[in-house]
Amino acid sequence: MEVFQPLLVVSAIAVALVHLLRHLMVRPTSSRHPPGPWKLPVIGSMHHLVNVLPHRALRDLAGVHGPLMMLQLGETPLVVASSREMARQVLKTHDANFATRPKLLSGEIVLYRWADILFSPSGEYWRKLRQLCAAEVLSPKRVLTFRHIREQEMASHVERIRAAGPSTAVDLSETFYNLAISIVSRASFGNKQRNAGGFLTAMKAGVALSSGFKLPDLFPTWRPVLAAVTGMRRTLEDIHRTVDSTLEEVIEERTRARDEKLQATIRSSLSGRGPTDTAADDDDDDENLVDLLIGLQERASSSSGSSSFHLNRNSIKAIIFDMFTAGTGTLASSLDWGMSELMRNQRVMGKLQREVREAFRGQAAVSEADIQAADLPYLKLVIKETLRLHPPVPLLVPRESIDECEIEGYTIPARSRVIVNAWAVGRDPKYWEDADEFKPERFDGDVAADFMGGSYEYIPFGAGRRMCPGISYGLPVLEMAIVQLLYHFDWSLQEGVDEVDMTEAPGLGVRRKSPLLLCATPVVSRETSRVQS
Repeated sequence: MEVFQPLLVVSAIAVALVHLLRHLMVRPTSSRHPPGPWKLPVIGSMHHLVNVLPHRALRDLAGVHGPLMMLQLGETPLVVASSREMARQVLKTHDANFATRPKLLSGEIVLYRWADILFSPSGEYWRKLRQLCAAEVLSPKRVLTFRHIREQEMASHVERIRAAGPSTAVDLSETFYNLAISIVSRASFGNKQRNAGGFLTAMKAGVALSSGFKLPDLFPTWRPVLAAVTGMRRTLEDIHRTVDSTLEEVIEERTRARDEKLQATIRSSLSGRGPTDTAADDDDDDENLVDLLIGLQERASSSSGSSSFHLNRNSIKAIIFDMFTAGTGTLASSLDWGMSELMRNQRVMGKLQREVREAFRGQAAVSEADIQAADLPYLKLVIKETLRLHPPVPLLVPRESIDECEIEGYTIPARSRVIVNAWAVGRDPKYWEDADEFKPERFDGDVAADFMGGSYEYIPFGAGRRMCPGISYGLPVLEMAIVQLLYHFDWSLQEGVDEVDMTEAPGLGVRRKSPLLLCATPVVSRETSRVQS
């Protein structure tokens, strides 16, 4: 894993003598910090996270030092919660104290000084922004308006799979990523593709540098020096230029289209004629998230109330960037692992496939409305179990303690970085029988274990103030994709492959190391499976 590259560690040691001198000058305190692994001078516990999968390494360390432990990463204390009880302490009992985010270098440069929802520090700006997104951007009503996009993109990908034929392996990992990108892109921008390749490459690079485990983020005293020496600042500035230019172009174009549409409406009204076409493309006429945010900005600007929340241009761009980062890789990864588990567990695959095909027997196509109206209890159990074993973000996005506090007799210093290991909690044998086995039936009748963060042994989307706000956006795609794939196709491994490789890729996310290659045999003919408009 490239959490800490050796070259970067060398650059940290360049400031070792000064840092060590400062450390020796600090007077000891009587505070009792959580236990943790042994430390080295300057780098602290960083060596424990070299060339490992961090969620697994931290789970193993917690097995030795306890469910609440502290590591020293450079100058930064890192507190890790790895049990249901400790997760509850962080996400509920002390939620207000852990509600802010560390000010990472990537958020400062790429995200317009932390102007987005995900990395914005706790405060009035974040509260207003979250309220606006919950009420407007990610509300159930708004998610419903994008239903036709999800259905059209899913139908398009089903046809591509069908066109491959049963003898050609389909790269489902790539299919799921392209599906997620196409849905988020259309919902955010409209149909037009604008520097898609450059924007997506920059987005991936930005996410990779937002882990909080980079040297400039671990040695805040030396951030300017380390950001320059490691080249991280220059890289982030290049990413920002690509992202900003793409988003600026989109906003300008949509602003012009809105103005032209308004002018055309005014002219039609004055002339007594009905509405006329505008210069905007017919296929791009649906309101997308950029249109929505521009409209909210205009309404707030025209409001005379001092309490109104005023979106600015940078806020709009930061929100859209969040939509891409939160709605693509994590969604694709969940689908990837879900199909992987189904292929490994043919009993579960057969049971779910029977439920799906019985529910929609004789239908030429299955719409999202059909899925929502159908009785598909086993589908919901399968999705729950997938997210238990493979949470979208195994280490929940880091929080930061605002003030010093005490948990279970241990002192958590102010400005400590705090992480909940959702992956470890979801596989803890203390709460889950056969914790590493894929058994959807374990959730049958368990109404407490939902996605809303009320059951702290099951927190795939987090909990508390910083819980993921996009659950209602992602779950319909998960359900629809699985239903469509199992309704239209029978699936098999490639010839000569005996089992699904479940090896995880290095990195802070839980991705498959190798692509999921499967052969799809159509069971519903092309002529009868076209989506009805």
